[in-house]
Amino acid sequence: MRGTIGLCLLGLSLAAGIAHAQTAIELKKELLPKIKKAEAEGKDLGEAQKYYNEGDKALKDGMQDEATESFKKAKAAMPKD
Repeated sequence: MRGTIGLCLLGLSLAAGIAHAQTAIELKKELLPKIKKAEAEGKDLGEAQKYYNEGDKALKDGMQDEATESFKKAKAAMPKD
């Protein structure tokens, strides 16, 4: 009985780890304050702004996967502090 419970808990923890991939909305919420801060500091966002805008448009068009990929690219292209 204990073994079965342990296997169930292990399976649940693995599933939770896989399911925690960030969604497009979560990425957008994470990026927006960083972009606003960088803009206020006069930093050149370049590619990050381009990818953010692409992600925002894809999200508005209902294309979740494309939006997620664009926001991930924007996050990677953000200027370092």
